[in-house]
Order: sequence, then C-alpha cells, then structure tokens
Amino acid sequence: MLKLLQAQSKDYVRGLIVSLFAPVIAVPLACVLIFVPLWYYTNHNSSIWVMIIPAILFLFILFGGGLGVLVWTFYRRKRWLDSLFTPWGLTGSRYMISGRQYQGSVQGREIIARFYRGPTLDLYVSTPLQTRMGIAEKSGTSLAVAGMLGREPLALDDPDLGELSIFALDEEWARLLLSNPEARMLIQRLLRAGESWVLMPQLFLQPGAFHLRLYRNKNFFRYGIEPEEAQVWLDDLLALAHSAEGLPAPQVTAEESGAERMVRSGGTFSITLIVVALLVGVPTCVLAVAAAVFFVLAIR
Repeated sequence: MLKLLQAQSKDYVRGLIVSLFAPVIAVPLACVLIFVPLWYYTNHNSSIWVMIIPAILFLFILFGGGLGVLVWTFYRRKRWLDSLFTPWGLTGSRYMISGRQYQGSVQGREIIARFYRGPTLDLYVSTPLQTRMGIAEKSGTSLAVAGMLGREPLALDDPDLGELSIFALDEEWARLLLSNPEARMLIQRLLRAGESWVLMPQLFLQPGAFHLRLYRNKNFFRYGIEPEEAQVWLDDLLALAHSAEGLPAPQVTAEESGAERMVRSGGTFSITLIVVALLVGVPTCVLAVAAAVFFVLAIR
C-alpha cells in the first residue's frame, strides 16, 4: 500500500510539473496572438480579421504543436519497443491508445508482450498448467495478488524467500515448485527485473500462462529497458515454465476466466477506444460546431 501511495504522489508531482510547464508556452502565445490583436482591434476600429487570423494561428500552434509532440512520442516509443520484441519474431500492434502489444510464438509457446500506461510491462508465456499462483515483494504486494486467490500467503521457512509474499491455489504444488533450486532462482531473478525503475514487480501463474508484470516507475521520469534485459526475462520465464511443467500436475486446478482471457488477448483495447471516443470525441464535435457558428457570425 505504501508503494502505491508513493506512486500516486509521484504521478501528482509529474502532473503538476507538466501543468506548470504548459502555461510557459501557452501564455506568451496568447498574449501575442490573442490579447495584442484584441487591443489593436479595440483601439483602432480595424477589421475583425485582425483578431480572427491570429486566433486561428494560435489554435494551430497550440493544438498542432501538441499533436506533433504526441505523434513524435508515439513514434519514438514504437521504435524502442520494436527493438525489444520484434527480434523474438513477435508482431506488434497498438494497445490502449498509447501502448503497444506484441504477439507470436517462441519455442512453440504463445508469447504476448504488452507495454502501456503506468508504465507497465506485461509478459505472458503460455503453459498447459491450469492453476493459480501469485508472487510479489511483501512491501509491494498489490490488492490484485491478494484478491486473486482470497487466501493468506504461504508460510515459508526459506530465508531466501522471506521478502516475498506467495499466494497459491494448490499450496502443496507451490511448495514443490519452490523447493526446486532452479525454479526458486528463476523466480527471485524475475522479481528483480528492471530493479533500477520498477516499483512493483509481480509474477503470476494463471490458467494457461505465466505472467510477469513490471508495474509503475519508482523514479520521477527516467525508465528504460535494454534488448538484452528483455531477452533475459523471456528466457527466465520460458525456463520457469519448463521447470514447473516437469513437476507432477497440480491437484487443485482452475479455468481461465472470461476477464483474464480478454485482458491476455488484448480485448480491452476496443472498450478503451469506445470510452475515449465518447469522452473526447463528443465534446470535441460540440466545440467544433460552436466555433464554426461563431466564425460565421463574426464574418457576416
């Protein structure tokens, strides 16, 4: 909970910095292109175009410049993420407006890599195992991990795992997995992934997939993933899946829920797009119509 509060406070500070930076650009532009023409029009009884043309230029610079920065940011992020995941043979596509997702097959397993707002990286590796398990740092255990199983974490005597909270649907099978030295080493290494910036690393086994989630940025702005790092994370997830599948099958099983299937397949993108269209598109259309009416009345 403390880490979530820290993340939210940093989000607030980042938003404050951006909100303070925006007026530095907008206010001088407004003075030059809005208030000066308004003063000139008022005091010299000149044509209305003295106000209209600078106002149009102001809107073009403000919104066009903002759109240009947004497009450049998306393009730069796409190139960066492509360099991480396309070498694996994955195919990339847009996810949730500003994010990217990559899907394909590696070593006969379905792989899904997804990067989106947070920042959050989700990496899925398919498995025939049909049970649930969640692992996170004790200080960073999210409500999602705890609520996923609705039970207390495993009580473990292993000092190497003392800093972890582990939830399992089949506790005996989970203990068997954790007793495997290779699996234990892989779990510990995966939970140190991106340690220079990741606030809450989490590792899940859900029906049909191992899932590594690197959630939130503990720095104010800086974060990054190198191709070599991403490759190590994929290799570790593949090795963990192989080790887990070599154990006797879990006795307590579960099926993938519809919500999990939709999230893993990226189906939330369509819902997000509809919501954004309603929240942004409708007001924008109303403002555009109002501006057009004002323009027609002004030139009459």
